[in-house]
Amino acid sequence: MSAAPFKMSVLSVLLLGVALLQSTLTSAPAQAAAPTGFLKSHCYDCHSAAEPAGGLDLSALGWDLSNAENFARWVKIFDRVQQGEMPPPEAERPPAAERERFTQALQQSLLAAEQARFTAQGRTGIRRLTRSEYENTIRDLFAMPGIALAGGLPADGSAHGFDKNSDALDISHVNMARYVEAAEHVLEYATATQPTAPTVQKRRISLMNRGGSVAHVVMNGDGVLLRDKQPDPDFPASGEHRHIDQGAHQRMGAFETGSTVGLFRHEDESFSCYFIEHTTIYPGLYRVRTSLWSFQWDKGKVLPSRGVEAARLSVVQLTGDGRGGQHPSYVLGYYDAPSLESQEHELVQWLNINELIGFNTGSLAPVANYARKGRAMAFTGPGIACDWLDVEGPLHDVWPPVAHQVLFGDLPLVEFQPAEHPGVRPPERIKVRHLGGLNRPDPPAGLWTVGSDQPLVDADRLLARFLPRAFRRPVAAEVRQQYVALAAQRMEAGDCFETAMRWAYRAALCSPDFLYHVEPEGPLDDYALANRLSYYLWNSMPDERLTDLAAAGKLRQPDVLQGEVERLLRDPKSERFVKDFLGQWLNLQKIAANDPDRKLYPEFGPYLQDSMVAETEAYFRELLEKDLDASHLIRSDFAMLNEKLATHYGIEGVSGSQIRRVPLPADCPRGGFLTQASILKISANGTTTSPVPRGAFVLERLLGQAPDPPPPNIPAIEPDVRGATTIREQLDKHRNNTVCASCHAKIDPPGFALEAFDVIGGFRTRYRALGEGDKAPRGSIDPFIGISFLLGPQVDASGQLPDKRTFANVQEFQSLLAAETNLLLTNLARQFAIYSTGRDVAFSDREAIARIVAQTEKEGGGVRTLIRKLTQSELFQSR
Repeated sequence: MSAAPFKMSVLSVLLLGVALLQSTLTSAPAQAAAPTGFLKSHCYDCHSAAEPAGGLDLSALGWDLSNAENFARWVKIFDRVQQGEMPPPEAERPPAAERERFTQALQQSLLAAEQARFTAQGRTGIRRLTRSEYENTIRDLFAMPGIALAGGLPADGSAHGFDKNSDALDISHVNMARYVEAAEHVLEYATATQPTAPTVQKRRISLMNRGGSVAHVVMNGDGVLLRDKQPDPDFPASGEHRHIDQGAHQRMGAFETGSTVGLFRHEDESFSCYFIEHTTIYPGLYRVRTSLWSFQWDKGKVLPSRGVEAARLSVVQLTGDGRGGQHPSYVLGYYDAPSLESQEHELVQWLNINELIGFNTGSLAPVANYARKGRAMAFTGPGIACDWLDVEGPLHDVWPPVAHQVLFGDLPLVEFQPAEHPGVRPPERIKVRHLGGLNRPDPPAGLWTVGSDQPLVDADRLLARFLPRAFRRPVAAEVRQQYVALAAQRMEAGDCFETAMRWAYRAALCSPDFLYHVEPEGPLDDYALANRLSYYLWNSMPDERLTDLAAAGKLRQPDVLQGEVERLLRDPKSERFVKDFLGQWLNLQKIAANDPDRKLYPEFGPYLQDSMVAETEAYFRELLEKDLDASHLIRSDFAMLNEKLATHYGIEGVSGSQIRRVPLPADCPRGGFLTQASILKISANGTTTSPVPRGAFVLERLLGQAPDPPPPNIPAIEPDVRGATTIREQLDKHRNNTVCASCHAKIDPPGFALEAFDVIGGFRTRYRALGEGDKAPRGSIDPFIGISFLLGPQVDASGQLPDKRTFANVQEFQSLLAAETNLLLTNLARQFAIYSTGRDVAFSDREAIARIVAQTEKEGGGVRTLIRKLTQSELFQSR
């Protein structure tokens, strides 16, 4: 792909689309005749005639292997015969030698057809950056670690389980328009507009002036004095205390004295109290500190709490009139609030313009349960107190900031004087409406811009440094000169130097050289290898060390490459890989796709859901850190838990909001991904469970054996929430259909085992019901949460695998499945390969995958070892 400047036009997009389309239309030549002798002897009896088994008529199946659908069918036939599934065990089995001859002949035909297609079309299509890759690349390129861009770009598609595949990453005029907007936004944020850094503000904020819909009461004199807090001279308090009259007591949800505010209810589960005194006016890093503790409120008395509670801090983006009320943009984290003892928490966080901090009592039950008595002075129950929130920033180690220096180096900021530059347009400044808060921007003192005495010389020097970093490889001098020419054209048209350079930078950030992974056909060069490695494990561009190794031609050396894999995995940026890979492989990104029925699962809430995701991510990180083997995907003797999850799982001895490694009792069904609450929620529909989607999830995601889609005109099963019948009873009727039986023999066993867990991942021996059943015990459900569900029929978690092995419960199923380490590791290798290369694992890649798995098993079978072996392979190092 050329490195010429990208000119925004619909024609450019159409020409690119035509080129990509032409590359996919070339067909591979047809292959030799089909090896039908074996099929006629052993398969046609069932798979031919008017009603063939499974709807597959082999006698009518075409043999044009250049046809993708046909090719896929023949691959499936190959797999079924090679694995001994077909002919079925109850049928007459062909001699082993005859089966071997058939599979070898079919394999050679498939390999030849695939190679012909690759020769004609290329192995991997051209793929652009995904939304998350784009955002991370901008963040790392400009050292702006929290700039928010992905939400403004069109959603990416998905192919073969991931959004990184070229088949999923089309581009349109809508994409291009959004890339232009994003580039302008980035350049506006990155360019310094004043000669000195903005004043660092230090502000101590109280919830007493919070936004949101919960009223509060100021206890004056005759109220409850929680504690006497002296003001911090470094953090002046802001705002005025709002006094609410006695009539507001009926609506109260908080009490306060001094700067301490105690909360024992919230409006709804997404509600946050907003620290409205401080909304960000300068994007950048801010130091955030808060002091939290918990208590038991007893009709006006403050008593020790029931234990460590958890408060949630979120970042909220204000829009419109700035009065808040939105859901949090994202959760910063959950923070411990111990009993009657303040605990301070500190973090450094990037905040964008018009963002503020939201506070929520994460571990407390919903508001409706606290409003029963009508007023706080009559209430008895748990609460969380927030003494204060300190916000300090923006924090800058240097000025102008690094982002500005990326664009303009060491050129000075000078005050623009129109009289000194006749005919030159001053730089444009986007006016931002600052919402909420009492803080305001420093008053402007003149118009400052980047100065240059030799604009064309400086333009060439700046672009010579910027373009190779942005394009992630060397850039030829003639290509650089085209961008210099863009800047020169703008200056000739009357733009000042800063505006002209931003025009050139915008063109670069919208060019295919920036937006696409540029890789040569065949073996990757060192720069492409550096890119593939960094976008695999960091989801972003290579850093300076990776680039230097590529420039020196050393990256391909096995010891160097292995060292870089280890370095990248140790870096905090590898959390992007953990989140993005798990979000797609295990579908964690859809954890909130449905809300559990409130009557059946009243204990569910955001804190539990966020803890579910945190467990799965922390568990995968533990697999990487300890290099644990593939059996841990299914079963382990530990889990990654906080108090919320431990309580949900019925495990004692865990306190606080932070996820940590917890040993499990010997008979505990937890451990591994299989029985984690996140996976169990994702594979349920929010109301009831079904063995079918859960079984299909296990087959596809963990075993790499995706079941066929259901035949047409087969009605879906509607689970009975009244408690009259079980899902197993309904499935038994469904499985009587011969068309369905063969697939359900594979799908249902893992689904039956996971019936031991409900919609939100709680262990159960009986189903919950709303119509018929027995009174349900409270168990671990918060005493302030009402229970209206009943206990219905008994759960049967037993089953039989297709090979006739049986299990009585989920623990026995775990043991059977965890023993299939080669199968589990092979699937994980495939998932890593698809994710890292941006292409599906082809039929001809199977041997390479088998070698990677064998090498990994030879060194203990660890997940981290698997990543190292993959990156050393030709599969990873070629396009």
